[in-house]
Amino acid sequence: MLNERPETPITVCVVIPLYNAAASIVRTLDSVCGQTRLPDKVIVVDDGSSDAGAQIVKDYVAPFPLLLLQQANQGPATARNRGIFAAQETFIAFLDADDRWHPQKLEKQLALYAELTRKGHQVGLIDCYQMSEFDDGKRQLEDRRKHGDHFVDFMRENMINGTSGVLALRETVVTIGGFDQRLRFAEDRLLWTRIAELREIHTVPQILHWRAVSSTNITAQPEKYYPHKIRFIELYLSRYGARLSQQQRIHFVLSNHAEFLNAFSRRGDHARVIQVFRQMLAHSWQTLLLAHGKPTLRYLYARVKTLRRNA
Repeated sequence: MLNERPETPITVCVVIPLYNAAASIVRTLDSVCGQTRLPDKVIVVDDGSSDAGAQIVKDYVAPFPLLLLQQANQGPATARNRGIFAAQETFIAFLDADDRWHPQKLEKQLALYAELTRKGHQVGLIDCYQMSEFDDGKRQLEDRRKHGDHFVDFMRENMINGTSGVLALRETVVTIGGFDQRLRFAEDRLLWTRIAELREIHTVPQILHWRAVSSTNITAQPEKYYPHKIRFIELYLSRYGARLSQQQRIHFVLSNHAEFLNAFSRRGDHARVIQVFRQMLAHSWQTLLLAHGKPTLRYLYARVKTLRRNA
């Protein structure tokens, strides 16, 4: 009909936080250039890098507008927010500077969004399966599939397979205020939970991005990021704790601490394993039974190794 307004075109801005990733940023940008559905803009936010990454971005020739923003080092949450609020597109697609996309990543996610919207779904975020690739050649698949209302599920675990796989409605992210800049770890789970509180979450059930995990990765430096995990627990419970039963709150606290207990154990940091376990046990005796007793076994092993060393 003549009086019908034309549909507003869907646009996408890719936001890439950059920190000392000169060795990988070209491959990452190449994977964006290889998309069958090119983004309408890419914003790279240099978060105080000391290498040549920013200059590489300046010199990069792209088939889309490529904007470089620079700031003193403030962490990934602040860097991503800088890009989010500088963008004007319909969607924000997040991509880390050492990750890469499948050529059909954006095309398939936008197609799923269009299909779901036609059916009346209020979609806020679409992710995909992630393949993590480690320095030692190990690979790990993240394939949690979402198909609607998952707000309650985020209380139990981070349901998103990886930040670099997320395509989020910018209006929703801006309404929430973006990532919580007080955190330098787990700020993503807090944002995804808040999106799930307002809109549906869905997944393209295919591996559409690959995550590089190296010795410099955040999860490989648990001693640096454990305080931020503790802060995350506090912030999350201050916002959602009243919606959880006592048992759910206990499980939430213990499972989040256990994530770092396991990381310290893998690094052979026995003193930290003992410290975290004691914090968990002070919170609840259920620490002894968590995850079929694995944290307890790691604690006992750390105790034995410490006693032998001190003998």
